[in-house]
Amino acid sequence: MKNSSPGFPGHSSDWPPGEVARLLARVTRPGRYAGGEFNTRVKAGARPRVVLSYPDVYEIGVSNPALQILYSQINDATPAAAERAYCPWPDMADVMRAAGVPLWTLETFAPVSSCDLWGFTLPHELCYANVLEMLDLAGVPLHAAERDGEDPIVLGGGPAVANPWPLAPFFDAFFVGEVEDQLGAIVAALEQDGREARLRALAEVPGVWAPGRSQGPAERQIFMGFSASQPVLRPVVPVLEAVHDRVVIEVMRGCTAGCRFCQAGMWYRPVRERPVELVVEAADRLLDETGCDEVSLLSLSSCDYGGVAEALTRIRELRPGLRVSLPSLRIDSAAESLSGFAADQRGSVTLAPEAGTQRLRDAMNKGVNEAQFEEAVRATFEGGFTGLKLYFMIGLPGETDEDVLGIARMAGTATRLAKEIGKGRARVSVSVSSYVPKAHTPFELEPFAGEATLRRRQQLVRQAAPRGVRVAFHDVAASMVEATLARGGPGTDRLVEEAWLRGARFDGWSEHFDMRRWEDAAATTGIDLGEPGGERAWWRDAVDARLSEDFLAGEHERSLDGELTEDCRDGACGVCGVCAGEIGMELLA
Repeated sequence: MKNSSPGFPGHSSDWPPGEVARLLARVTRPGRYAGGEFNTRVKAGARPRVVLSYPDVYEIGVSNPALQILYSQINDATPAAAERAYCPWPDMADVMRAAGVPLWTLETFAPVSSCDLWGFTLPHELCYANVLEMLDLAGVPLHAAERDGEDPIVLGGGPAVANPWPLAPFFDAFFVGEVEDQLGAIVAALEQDGREARLRALAEVPGVWAPGRSQGPAERQIFMGFSASQPVLRPVVPVLEAVHDRVVIEVMRGCTAGCRFCQAGMWYRPVRERPVELVVEAADRLLDETGCDEVSLLSLSSCDYGGVAEALTRIRELRPGLRVSLPSLRIDSAAESLSGFAADQRGSVTLAPEAGTQRLRDAMNKGVNEAQFEEAVRATFEGGFTGLKLYFMIGLPGETDEDVLGIARMAGTATRLAKEIGKGRARVSVSVSSYVPKAHTPFELEPFAGEATLRRRQQLVRQAAPRGVRVAFHDVAASMVEATLARGGPGTDRLVEEAWLRGARFDGWSEHFDMRRWEDAAATTGIDLGEPGGERAWWRDAVDARLSEDFLAGEHERSLDGELTEDCRDGACGVCGVCAGEIGMELLA
């Protein structure tokens, strides 16, 4: 195996290489198949071979809904075989390097490098170094320009593809948007003779942007068959505890609330809802398939799902003691949704006011008032929940110290209600992240607040928070890296590569993130970390998100005036540009 990476300080293995090699050889010998997970698919001899990866550890990646969809559809609906590979923990990676064992797939233990296409789901910027780590562990050249006919085509997808530039030289192509409708075309492209012919055919698939080949930006693809489609009914069930150990059913895709800071809300438009009957039938089948005792109704804002009340009631009736969770709640409609839970419901709820004052929430188009917040908090504790987590951001455009202190005041209101209603059993915690401007949002060119401002405002919240409320802050240093990559243009890839060469990996994990590696990389490349603002929307050269630039500019102007924009689900059309032709909302009657 090629090993172009350096030794990583602090992660070297003390195991004798010979012993490691013998152990791994037994585990990964040819002819062995899937290591005990339920619902894995092994299609011996099938071509083309696709490897799907989430650039994090198995416990995180196996729960990713997108990979479950791709794995099921490629294996069950195309002639191709899909297998999986995840990023090993640093100590395991060092053992593999010492033993000369390349990254392998979980289904057949074949080297990842022997596949025809290697697809990565890219969730966020702090996983970028892990992509390079996995390429290197597999023995695949880091740079697409250095790959030859024996190397797999490396394809990126997922929400971070909204701005592909920081990873562009490492990928042969990117898929922009929802891929379900185009999987057949991608598999057909892989059936061409030779790597170059496959790349040419792949570049012609709608939604594909191939650096150096595509003549213009790729248009974001939208799966308009979502509402009529079945959820994944045979998900891979892990053999160890994963981060989401429950049945997951995507009930709705898209969000039209129009929060101006939210990339996901812009990226996944329009709203499409699955019928309640289909959701309930899927829940019944999945409980049998997985053995889980909890069902999670997944969407960007599950309480806005048109059938949420009926779905909650009917799913709870499927099994005695069954738990049903809504992982994403909007405050302005949370109270009604929470009332659908039984009085003996236990656990915690997360509500996201986002900002501490009405003025700033209006500027973000959040539109949540104090009365709605108090109603949602009351519903939480009266519904039997014993924990409430409040999520806020600091560093938002136009933010003042008064807005930041409002976070503590809202936490105080929640604490008072917890004592009144929870009678000593209820607890309130606060999570505060640093706002990072993202591509394809009204705030995409707004300045990043910067290290000094964020640290000072963290201290304001810390000092003003009510006694007994646990306050957690996102690492400012990690936010600086994220901000640099989120809007980075051509050349930002050098920062990622230099940081990885210095040992960066698992930057989304606080115990592994080391700012010194990124600072050294920044000094080498001349790129400023946490740069103050986006000077140009480089991402539009690669990605057409179907959002009108006039719409984004208009929403930015409205934010300056504190004007709210109606949710087009039940209000006036915002003319964002997404709905056109066959593309439009599909709502339950």
